Amino acid sequence: MFDAVLLFREALCGTLVIALTCGVLGVYVVLRRIVFVGAALAELSSMGVALGLWLTGLGWAAGIATHPLLLSVLVTMAGVLFFAFGGTRARIPPDAVIGVVYAAAGAIGILLIAKAVAGEAHDVFLSGNILGITRADTLTLLAVCLPVLLLHAIFYKEFLFVSFDPETALTLGYRVRAWNLLLYFTIGIVIAFAMQLAGVLLVFNFLVLPAVTGLLLSHDMRGAFGWAIASALTASTIGFTLSIPFDLPSSPAIIAASATLLLIAWTAQALRRAAAP
Repeated sequence: MFDAVLLFREALCGTLVIALTCGVLGVYVVLRRIVFVGAALAELSSMGVALGLWLTGLGWAAGIATHPLLLSVLVTMAGVLFFAFGGTRARIPPDAVIGVVYAAAGAIGILLIAKAVAGEAHDVFLSGNILGITRADTLTLLAVCLPVLLLHAIFYKEFLFVSFDPETALTLGYRVRAWNLLLYFTIGIVIAFAMQLAGVLLVFNFLVLPAVTGLLLSHDMRGAFGWAIASALTASTIGFTLSIPFDLPSSPAIIAASATLLLIAWTAQALRRAAAP
């Protein structure tokens, strides 16, 4: 079993980088109740990839207009600006606006892929191909994710403060909108790069399930981050390791492992509450 896993060690390393980073960002995503903003950004990112493939199929000259990764980043950053600067504060309820973006971006992406020369990339576009992650991909992920993690470590208190008590932060002179934009930017840039390799569903899983597991098991924010990271890394390792010898799709196997850990955490919390006086 382990010999087979070692053949894909680069893919496992890349997956662990994505899991670690999304596990940290996911705590903010869940506690700020912007879960579906994360999903919408992932769909926007995938739409950018599809647009690049479609433009390439039209025979456009090489450059930013036909580079899927660059277009993915640009489209995702446009979504970041939209959501960070009040795109959900119209007369229409915020969740409806997010739903519109999610559905429209997903549909447009699928239509573009269907008409692209690389139409056979449809499955990879939706579910990713983590087994295809190379050392170069992992190094790229590290170049993106390490600065994000360092930024969150340095400004841990600021991000928490403006996230959960924005009124007080504003009174004390914090530039809340700027901090919110920075938070959205870090989430968006990680999604844009991770989605290329892991797919929409696995990235969304890493942003939600480990964070919920951490919040169920912890009594404070540091504990929530710790448990979320541990859950993301454990689920990635278990799901990936089992998927190779049993010939299972790796991404769904990791998601199933994440769901199992979440169920265990929920059961532990339920038992703890039942035993409490």
